[in-house]
Amino acid sequence: MFRKAFSSFTSERRIEAEGQQDGEKNIPDMRSYLPAQFEQALVAHGEQDVQRIFEKAAMKIAKLRPGYEGCRRRLQELDSRLQGVAKIYKARKTELGRDFGGRFPYKYHVALIVFLGVGEFPLNTIVFRLFGEPEFLTYVMASTLAITIPLLGLFIGIHLRQSVPAGAANMIVGITSPVSAAAALYAISRLRNTYIATQISGSNDAMVTSQNEMALALFALNALVFCGAMVSSYLSHDADEKLDSCHGSLMIMDRKAIAVRKQLLNLGTKLNGEIQGAKSRVEQVRALTSERVALYRRTNERVRSLMPPPSFRKNPDFRPLDWWPEVSVSPETESS
Repeated sequence: MFRKAFSSFTSERRIEAEGQQDGEKNIPDMRSYLPAQFEQALVAHGEQDVQRIFEKAAMKIAKLRPGYEGCRRRLQELDSRLQGVAKIYKARKTELGRDFGGRFPYKYHVALIVFLGVGEFPLNTIVFRLFGEPEFLTYVMASTLAITIPLLGLFIGIHLRQSVPAGAANMIVGITSPVSAAAALYAISRLRNTYIATQISGSNDAMVTSQNEMALALFALNALVFCGAMVSSYLSHDADEKLDSCHGSLMIMDRKAIAVRKQLLNLGTKLNGEIQGAKSRVEQVRALTSERVALYRRTNERVRSLMPPPSFRKNPDFRPLDWWPEVSVSPETESS
């Protein structure tokens, strides 16, 4: 019933009836600068809708604003640190007279180390299951080697790159790489041939030989994993420890800054969307209110016997709203 009353209050028929009734009584007075009571009621009704829209948008913006401000401060902090490391990096490059010397992309190097560790786990699980230990201990021992061997290769590769003369280090890498790969391929081939022979003959001697071949094959595969981690680490780092450290710090902080910028852009877009959406809805409500006021005034003027009042020449007075400032979604602006 309440909604029906409100609907009838703003219907064209009701507005025209009120305008005609007030016009016949010359309300408002021809010298009045104040709008008629019904016109004030129309404006007040529209402003109630405006207030509901404003409060609803304020609640959503209050939830988004702290996250946006936190991301903005985090980005400013990261950019400040990034600029400091970049200055040190450029100064070191100028001092050495060269750029970063890594030849293998760092992200591929990290991915390879992780891949080698994952591949090492089932390989060592096979070995430790032969000991007959509980399954839990088997996984613990296998995972220990799966982590240790690639990391040991990584650290030795860095040591070769930064602490061993370039000629000797290149010789070590050049020799161990093909040797480990050839040994692994040969061991796997021998293991395959022994397995086929075991299946055909079924003799115990063949089974003993098969176990020996498996031990050599597993050793060769572990050596290949170690060598792969070492070579990838050697090729992805620079010979100068300070330049290499600055380069790694730059890449890590740059990735963090990119992630924060994306989050900041997402939150800023949502914030601006809420503000613009609220403004648009408020404008629509006030435009509809102005149309209703204009309908009332036209009807009033048509039937009144005196001159229309000065208030009819003024636009409806709407309460000014304290809008939130829109935020910048430009990463360059926010980080400056």
